[in-house]
Amino acid sequence: MSPAFSEGKTEHMSQSYDFFFYGTLCVPAILTRVLGHGCRNLTFQDALLPDYTRHCVVGQDYPAVIDSNQTGIISGDGVEDTSTRGTLVSGLSVADVLALDIFEGDEYTRKILKVHTFSSPAAIDQLPQELMNPNLRESTINTPPSIYAKKEAWVYTWSAGLDRLDPKVWSFAEFVKDRADQWMGKDTTEFDEVEHHLAIRAEPGIRDENLQPHLESTGVRGKTQEGFPDFGRNMLKYWGFQPGYVNLNHGSYGSPPKPVIERMRALTDEIERFPDLFMRRTCRPMLDRVKQRVAKLIGADEHECVIVPNTTHGINTVMYNIDWEEGDVIIIYNTTYGAVGQTEKFICDKYPGVSFEQISITFPCSHEEIVKKTEDVLGRYNQQVELTQLEIKPVGRGEKRVRMVVVDQIASNPGVVYPWEDIVRLCKKYGALSVVDAAHAIGQVKTNVKLADCDFWISNCHKWLMAHRGCSVLYVPFRNQHLMRTTFPTSHAYESSRYPTLDIDGQQAGRPWSFEVQYEWTGTQDWAPLLSPSFALDFREEIGGEERIMVYCHTLAVEGGKRIAERWETEVMDIPGDILTAAMVNVALPHIPSPMSLKEQYTQLKDIEDTLFSSNCFAPCYVHGGKWWTRFSAQVWNELDDFDHVANILEKACLDIKKGLHLQHHTVDTDHIHQPADVPAHDE
Repeated sequence: MSPAFSEGKTEHMSQSYDFFFYGTLCVPAILTRVLGHGCRNLTFQDALLPDYTRHCVVGQDYPAVIDSNQTGIISGDGVEDTSTRGTLVSGLSVADVLALDIFEGDEYTRKILKVHTFSSPAAIDQLPQELMNPNLRESTINTPPSIYAKKEAWVYTWSAGLDRLDPKVWSFAEFVKDRADQWMGKDTTEFDEVEHHLAIRAEPGIRDENLQPHLESTGVRGKTQEGFPDFGRNMLKYWGFQPGYVNLNHGSYGSPPKPVIERMRALTDEIERFPDLFMRRTCRPMLDRVKQRVAKLIGADEHECVIVPNTTHGINTVMYNIDWEEGDVIIIYNTTYGAVGQTEKFICDKYPGVSFEQISITFPCSHEEIVKKTEDVLGRYNQQVELTQLEIKPVGRGEKRVRMVVVDQIASNPGVVYPWEDIVRLCKKYGALSVVDAAHAIGQVKTNVKLADCDFWISNCHKWLMAHRGCSVLYVPFRNQHLMRTTFPTSHAYESSRYPTLDIDGQQAGRPWSFEVQYEWTGTQDWAPLLSPSFALDFREEIGGEERIMVYCHTLAVEGGKRIAERWETEVMDIPGDILTAAMVNVALPHIPSPMSLKEQYTQLKDIEDTLFSSNCFAPCYVHGGKWWTRFSAQVWNELDDFDHVANILEKACLDIKKGLHLQHHTVDTDHIHQPADVPAHDE
């Protein structure tokens, strides 16, 4: 179970709680046995839970409720009535809740949901017949919906796999007829665990407060902060998602909030009112301000940072500027982002004397293992160098030497944290340049590039920082700026050493070469996205700041991943201490067989994605280490329920593939993805 309370311990002991029951606990005799008392302090009301359906649990007497979307998954066309009749019980204590948690077990998750009541509260010794015996309740409700009383109550919803549920709707009549007497008999084992708990509670010296349920719903922190909006679904009002869309894939493309979009559109209007004035006068001060704020966030000097369209663009800029030599080796990893890996191959194709080597990592694994594998390769090619030189150059043990290592700060797929700072130190030790692909870093994790002392660092502002697409920051420390001779494409501010710019009289103008100035104009472009980081940083301050955002997203990802892995009986791609997880968590998919070919992988992936699209949600899936995984991105608008929702959709897709149902689907070529070769090696 994942109990969900947020108040303090002392406060809790004097509070009472409302619960909606829909199955066996609607029978008062069963409820009193679970609670271990006569329920004299409780009140009961006839109630309805909208948009949730009560299903049979395969092989069990008791039911489970799931939302209407999940019902559609297991029932095909769904069921006629998607509401559940039950009993609202008020006045339950913390001790009662603990007993209920134990009785329900780990198949259920406790949630606060809205219920409708249509009878007055009644004590247990004054219950009308329909509350004493739920089987006597009419199938229809005579009370007009307009006078339903709406309340919030805790509900135990199904959190185990959908494959354990029967599409059949659970019936009180059948339960009362066939099984209720057995549940009330002495020989039943259904109450063993809770009655053992009640016996312990009765021991001398044992107090209820020592046995209370977890007061935190989860380990999720930062959901509330005084003076700022609550995180979770409350934040959806700041985003433009279509109704009901469950987005657990912020990591791929980012999602700018409405305030950022509105300010960017206002800036676009300003530009169009007087384009010449903006391009020639207004733009540069705004660009300088963006660089100042972004540089401060990553611990850099503003003159070491330039703004480029995206991380791939920035890495290409670095790669194209290096004077590659015969025998140079570039090191990447098997998890390196696809376009970045292809860039290294292009460099090797352009310079035949240059080669690349790929280090293979299978996650989950420790950071120490990654560092060791990296040093093994570096030590095989390079000698250690003196760190006193201003410009460190590799010294090879033979004709080849590692010139550059490209390492992720946080990889894309799998979405795991790399020991990038340790690898940067190794690069210095062996005289290699370090290029950090930090596409997912800024806004997701704290970063100090000066402290890490990397040679190049590039991060997308349109992902976790919430700027508009596309916008990225390229950090080049002063010591390396001479290596970056030109922009990509070459700017009008480029200065050639062979053909210097001439003055009007034909004499050398003496215009100095400047790394920073070149990026002020690389051609006509839409400046609004590139200037949007300032708007994003303002918004982030208004909702609580960097620390709060990062803590919430990280703890939500950790808890969500553990929750789904337990449900699926699979694993989280992590090691003790949650070392590999930032705000993206990777969980092994259940049921689905490993693909035996790229074509099979494509067919499976397309079926999974089609299921997600048709269900109005998304989380990317990929193959790593020979099996399927999914990557959940946690963001401020997400809650743990979102993980449950998408997990149910994914599990249904995996079960369909296991049954071979995906092979019955006719694959039609589209403009988006139409053949196995188009399956991306790594997600964005």
